[in-house]
This record gives sequence, structure tokens and C-alpha cells, in this order.
Amino acid sequence: MSNINTTYIENQINAAIAAHLQNEDHVRSRAVDALWALLAATLVFVMQLGFGLLEAGSIQSINSQSILFKNLLDVAIVTLGWWAFGFSIAANTGNGFSGDGSNVFAYPGEEYIDMFFSWTFAATSATIVSGAVSGRMRLRSYLCVSTMLGWIIFPLFSHWAWADNGWLYERGFIDFAGSGVVHLGGGVAALVASCFTGPRAIRFEYNTVEERWIDYKPRGHSIMMSFLGTMLLWFGWFGFNAGSTLGVTGENYIVSATCLFNTSLATSSSVIGMTLLGFTIPGGLSMSDVLNSALAGLVAITAGCATMTAWGSLLAGLFAAPLYKASSLFMAKLRIDDPVDAISVHGTCGILGLLLPAFFSDQVLIDRAYGDGQIEFNVGDQLGIQIAGMIAMSAFTGFFVAGVLIPWVYCIPGGIRISERDELVGQDFEYFGGYAYPDWEETVRNAHVHNERRAEVKIRKELQAIAKSQRREERRRRRSGSRIRKESQPDMDVFKNSNKKMQAFQPTTNPPPPPRDKGVAFLRTSSHSKITTPKHKEKKGLDDSQEAIQRQTSTSDGKTGSKKPTSVAEEILKIEAMIASLRAKIKGQSMDYSSVIRNGIPPSHSPPGEPSGSSPRGTKFDNHTNTSELRGAKFDNHTNTSEMSGNPTLAILASNNTLRSSSVANLTPPKGSPNIQSIETTDSTTKLVN
Repeated sequence: MSNINTTYIENQINAAIAAHLQNEDHVRSRAVDALWALLAATLVFVMQLGFGLLEAGSIQSINSQSILFKNLLDVAIVTLGWWAFGFSIAANTGNGFSGDGSNVFAYPGEEYIDMFFSWTFAATSATIVSGAVSGRMRLRSYLCVSTMLGWIIFPLFSHWAWADNGWLYERGFIDFAGSGVVHLGGGVAALVASCFTGPRAIRFEYNTVEERWIDYKPRGHSIMMSFLGTMLLWFGWFGFNAGSTLGVTGENYIVSATCLFNTSLATSSSVIGMTLLGFTIPGGLSMSDVLNSALAGLVAITAGCATMTAWGSLLAGLFAAPLYKASSLFMAKLRIDDPVDAISVHGTCGILGLLLPAFFSDQVLIDRAYGDGQIEFNVGDQLGIQIAGMIAMSAFTGFFVAGVLIPWVYCIPGGIRISERDELVGQDFEYFGGYAYPDWEETVRNAHVHNERRAEVKIRKELQAIAKSQRREERRRRRSGSRIRKESQPDMDVFKNSNKKMQAFQPTTNPPPPPRDKGVAFLRTSSHSKITTPKHKEKKGLDDSQEAIQRQTSTSDGKTGSKKPTSVAEEILKIEAMIASLRAKIKGQSMDYSSVIRNGIPPSHSPPGEPSGSSPRGTKFDNHTNTSELRGAKFDNHTNTSEMSGNPTLAILASNNTLRSSSVANLTPPKGSPNIQSIETTDSTTKLVN
């Protein structure tokens, strides 16, 4: 009996010891898993520092404080909402669409481990939008978008893809660490917000000459900050992907190691791919593109980091780099302004991250990550559920964010966007009354003064150039005027000789006919007579009188004359012929102008009281009138001052001893002159209109 009791007692003791040890192992394992999850969550929270540095370095310094302020507010607001009701929406309760809300205002307990870990993911999702709309979106509008992301959109997506009863999780949807849940949702929200907000005022400008839009994308003010932010994000992404195992006991440590190495492999291949691509595309290599390509590789591997092979991870990074660059160029083509390329990095590469597990996942890795038999891998079926999840998340985010922003755009005064003045000055000055860097205000002031001085110097130089040009033009005008005056001064010898020749000339009864087809030609038409004089070139000095006038004229009988030089006597004959015919016309005597051309000047046509062959009044020599000029007649645009003698006499100019017709204006015949109604003149032609 005693032996039986002893054996029973020993068995009970051993069972108790085994149960105690098993319980201790469970507690120890749970503690280790909790420690891993909490450390991973801390790494994920470090990503907030990385986002702040990356976004601040990628934008203009006049908006640095505002972007950091928004990131800080994101964390604070999401924390309150996640504790209040966000975690209860994402919990493993309720139906396939949402949790039942049983964990509202959660009481401290074991669920705090999961709540803290998922809270860091919610804060990350809400921060994505801040960089895409930096520098132009009002703070209140932005806070509405980020709050909706952290309080509603991310909790719902988390329940769909990660909760045991989520409708995507039950159908085998693979998104191990959040390419769709976190990054695709944030990228689509950034796209909608950017479209509603519009581009920055200095980003795009339409060139009317080339008829195209030109992209003047401002460069970030600190590439060093962007580099530090990218490296911190890479470091925090280890907790983002590997921490999603929520433990390292059992085979979870293998899954965590797979996530860590695949993350680094995809990121490295993406950086190398972007580097090679940068040497082949126009514009060359850009450091900001290389940094964003690293983030693109991280986003692309997030969904399949635990289920994809090493080769699949390598290809994911190589695909992510050119896809990011193409998406960035396409956004610029559509004139969608994204200063940090959040749409291309998180949205476009988030889609890529959801599609790649359908092609490069392995069944063994899937069973290790999700449990045996949880997902039966088939490329076609898996691709279908991945596309369905992608469309559902994108559509829900787009419609929800648009529904939040539309009232701000069309209903609330002030709208969604800040004023153009605040945009150009910077949101730092609008919110905080100063800039992030202590010497920035002085730098701006000095730059403003420097620009004013440069503008003043430029204007002064332009005025000096104008004054110099005016002085040069004045000197040229003066030289030209003195030359004209010098040329127009009469040579007294020539003047006297010309007068003597005209006074000594006495036409005979049958004077010799003037040379045909040269000099002045009288053309009789049906309605008027036209006096035509040949044009000649004016040259300096009196040597021009020796030049023959090379012009072919037509006579009254239609024959064409030959080109021969004309003497002064012959020109005087023609002058007398014209004056005699005009006076005869005035006195009512009929005369055929063609007979004058053929036979010369009849002696009976000399006006009474004036000796035949005397010098007519109003005759000009060398562009100057003689002592008896006609008042009111204009010769070569100069008006004389003498009174008309009662006879309408044409002013015939003989420039440089060569006959030249000039502008004759304001010459009115006396009353009683028949058939002469007006005199029309041009530079080379005088018309008597009957």
C-alpha cells in the first residue's frame, strides 16, 4: 500500500514539475516574443525620425519647421485615436470588414503589446502624406487627411489583411509587413491630396514660345539630411519587416532572419539598378533619385519579405528602381507636384510589392510564415487575390480621402491651400514667424538688398546705354545737317553764270528743237498733262553736274529715246518751254504740248512786260531760290517767302546744274485761269489736273 502511495505521489510531483516547467517555458517564450515585438516597434518608431529628416532635406528650407511640426502632430494625433478606437477596429474581433469595437479605450493588459506594435505602423501610414503636400496645403486640411489615415483607413486595412477573420486574410492574401496596408494607402492618399491641392506656384510654367510646360522642380535644401533620413528608414525597416513575426520562438526566428536579409537584398539591388539607370537616362545621375530608389526597394519587398526567395527579392529591387523613376516622370508629365516623390515610392512601388509575391513566393516559406496549410500557393489564384486586395485598398482610400477634402475645397472659407504670398514666403514664417535656420532672415534680407543693387546697376547701365545711343544719334544728325548745309550753299560762280546764260538767251523764230526723249517730257493724256523728270543720284560736291542722267523716257509719239547727256542750255530751253506753255494756257491760248517738244518755244508766247528768255521767278539753283521767290510754294520741303507776282509759275529746281523736279505744294493759280483745278506733286512728277 505504501509502495502504491509513493508511486502515485511521485507521479503527481513529476507531472506538477513538468507542468510548471512547461508553463515557465511558455511564459519565457511569450516574454521573449514580447521583447522582440517591443524592440521591433521601437525600431519602427525610429522611422519617424527618418521621415522627418528625409522630407525636411528634400524641400525648401523655408518649410522645414512646418514639415517637422506636421510629423510630430501625426504621431500625437494618431496615438490618441489609436488608443480610443483605432485598435478596436483592427482587432481580431467582429466580422471580416471590421472589429466589433470591444477594445475601445483599451485597458492595460497583454493586448498592449500588439496595440503598441501596430500603433507605430499607423503613425507611419499617416506620415506619408506630409511630404507630398508640403509647402502649399493648409495645416487644418492636412490634419484631417492624416487623422483619417491613422484612425480609420489603416485600422480597416489592418483588419482585412492581418486579422484572423479578415476577408482578405481568409482568402490567402499575402501582405506580410504592409506594402498595401501601410504604403499603398498612404500613397493613394498623397495622390488625391496633391491633385486637390495643385502644384507649387514655382514648379510648372508654360512656355508660350515652345508651347509646352517646363518643370522647374526646386531642389531640396540639404542632401545630407535626406541621406541621414534614408539610412534611418533603412535601419527602422528591419523592425518593420522582421518585427511583423511578433516573436522569435519556434521557427519565427528563421522567418525573422529571412525578412531581414531579403529586405537588405532588395534595397541594395534597387540602389545599384538606379545607379546604372542614371548613367543612361537624360539628366544623368541624381542623388535624390538614388535615395528614393532605396526606399522604393524597401516598399517593394515589404509584402513578400517572408515568403519570397532570395532571387525574387533581388528582382524586386531591380524592378522597383526603374518603376519608381518612370512613375516620377509620369507624375511630372501630369503636372502633379510631389516634392518628395511619396506617390511614386509608396503608391506605385506599393502596387509592385503586392503583385510580386504571386510570382516569386515559395510554398515552404509561406507555410513557415503563415502556418501549415494556411495558404495553398498557386500563381493564378494568388495573383487574383493580390489584385483584388490592391483595387479594394486603392478605391477605398481614394474615395474616402476625396470625400474628406471636397468640403474643404468647396465649402469652407480659405479652402485647402494657403495663399500665394504665404507659399512664396514659406510656411515657417506663417506658422512660427521665423525660419528654421537662425541666420536665414539675415540671409534673405542680404539677398534682397543684393538683388536690388543688381537691378539698380542693370537699370543704370541700360540708361547709360540709351543716353550714349542718343548722343551718338545726335552727333550723326549734326554731321548730316552740316553736310547738307555745306552742300546746299550755292556756288556763286555757277549761280551767276546760270543767270547770265538765261538772260542772254533769246529764242529765235525757229529755235532748234530740244533733244528728243531726254530731260523733261510732256505727256498729254485725255484728262491731264503730266510733267515727268528723271530721278538722279545725289552725291557730295558739285561734280554731280558732270553725271549724265541715265533714264529712259517716253515721248508723245510713243517712241523710246536713247540715253545721252543733257546740257545746261537744253535744260533752260525746256524750262522756258514749260513756262511759256503754262502761261499760254492761262491766257486762254490753245497750244499742243507735243509741238513744244518737237519745235521748241514759239517766240509769241513770251508773257507781255517780260523780255523773252528772262529768268523766271521762283527758279532754284543748287537747292536755293533766287532773289525773287514765290510765297507759298514749297521747294524740296522748304517754303519760300516772296510774294507771288500774279502768275502761276512752277518752281523748277536745277540741283548741281541738272534739272530736278521737287515737291510743289500750296501753289494756287490766280482767279480766271481756265481749266486748271489743282496741281498734284510727287518727288519726281508734277501733274497739272484739268
